[in-house]
Amino acid sequence: MFEFLITLILATAIMVSLMAIGVAMTMPFHGALVRLRANYNPHAVGLDAQTRVGPTLTTLIGTLKRTKQLEGWWGLWKGTYPTLAYTTLVSIASIIFVGGSSTRGPKNTYSVPEAGGIRSIITPYKLPNNPAISLRVLLSPHELAKPYLLYLTPGLLATTFIHSLCVTLVARTMRVFFLGASAPEDISDSISPWRWMIFILWQALATGWLTPLEVVSTRLSVQPNTPGAIGTEEEEQGPPEGVSFCGTDEDVIGLRPTTEPYLGIIDCGRKVIEEEGWQSLYRGFWWTMLSNVFGAFA
Repeated sequence: MFEFLITLILATAIMVSLMAIGVAMTMPFHGALVRLRANYNPHAVGLDAQTRVGPTLTTLIGTLKRTKQLEGWWGLWKGTYPTLAYTTLVSIASIIFVGGSSTRGPKNTYSVPEAGGIRSIITPYKLPNNPAISLRVLLSPHELAKPYLLYLTPGLLATTFIHSLCVTLVARTMRVFFLGASAPEDISDSISPWRWMIFILWQALATGWLTPLEVVSTRLSVQPNTPGAIGTEEEEQGPPEGVSFCGTDEDVIGLRPTTEPYLGIIDCGRKVIEEEGWQSLYRGFWWTMLSNVFGAFA
């Protein structure tokens, strides 16, 4: 029993260390993708279509540069601790109850994006090491009083469910249809290159619906839950005492006013198209497409 516990502790430590390295390497790009998709950049009312309100971010590299400029190197890794904690907890739970990482779809399919730490990435404030104060920065007073509201954000569960369904059941079904196998090890070496090409093309075309779902999910995730249409007095007072801006007093991205929240998955998609253009639903599409295509060879 003692040897088993030692082995379990060592295995967990190694797993967490490897995850920490992986998160540290990918966090700047993950953070930039979250900021790019969360950025609220509507057309200016009454002006030409090219004039927009707030920061205009169109590329991942441009978002990285703006983050570095306004928040420094530290800003590029903001949200690392929550993301690592989320990844570790989900992985440990999935190993215990499932036997594998529940954040990954079947082999030869796209992986479900991890959702940990989104608000800690986009906040303009430098989060302290005190979890209680950090939560007061990240959550609205209404959410602090009723944490379960985080799971009841209008449209978020529906968006997550549809996305997960697409990258698991639908992807597995299409893999069987094109490659003739439900498990990676059962895929025959004699599969025609044409069938592989068609499957890869399908993986690329799936970006057409996966990316909008991810953009909508990001928008709904960063939207605070409030008791009414107008923010409470506590929300308008700003962060707790002692919490400062991460860099300058200019935000890296703009967020939709809390007085005009998205009301669900359809409402969010419709408002993004009306206010920012349909192209905004495809921010970071190439990241999703590359992940989806290369997932076919993983």
